[in-house]
Amino acid sequence: MILKQAEPTTLITDLLLAIEGFLFAIILLYLWFKNKDKKKTDSLSVLMWIGGFISIGLFSLFGAIAHGTFSQPLSDIVWPFTMIFGGICFIFILTGVIIYQKETDFLLLLLMPLVLVIIYFILGFITNWPFLLWVILLIICSVIIYIFSFKAKQEGKGLAIYLIVALTVILISGVVQAIGGIIGFTIDYGTNNEFLFQPHNDIFHIIAMVGLAIFFLGFWKQAKGKL
Repeated sequence: MILKQAEPTTLITDLLLAIEGFLFAIILLYLWFKNKDKKKTDSLSVLMWIGGFISIGLFSLFGAIAHGTFSQPLSDIVWPFTMIFGGICFIFILTGVIIYQKETDFLLLLLMPLVLVIIYFILGFITNWPFLLWVILLIICSVIIYIFSFKAKQEGKGLAIYLIVALTVILISGVVQAIGGIIGFTIDYGTNNEFLFQPHNDIFHIIAMVGLAIFFLGFWKQAKGKL
């Protein structure tokens, strides 16, 4: 078996992210079933955000396996799934934001996330899913989410501020990840240096958890009709 260094702390923070994503999805799904009488656009946007949190849970779960295992072949097998769900989660959130802001006549605009996910998948399969591809998708989706969020804010929609703040926090986590990756500071430990600690990964996860919690708070209030 081809071995690699395992990353126990990244395994833990990834699992915490997975639990957070699945928990938020379950709560929103409960509210979605409970409030079926709400207008269709609200119901549809919440459904997209549920899909986003489920994808985040799977993204983090596969990431935990990839980082936590000693097996390089296993890591190579699960990594594409990590990147696939990592991309899908932002496509879901973006779609929900577009539907939320527009309320009507949004079908043509949904071509944007559709085209993005198709290009992402094609490039992913061609390039074997580099992390940089996910970063590029994150930046593109973030710009579009900001545009629609600020439009919603101008229209006085209460969820907008949650979207803006949450996305900013997540982008900060991405900057930390990028800077840490550039610096390349890591710690090898264990009897035979079989473990690896990359602090920027774990800081990225922890900050991202805060951003996701802000997203959820806004989505929860929207689903409850409090915004």
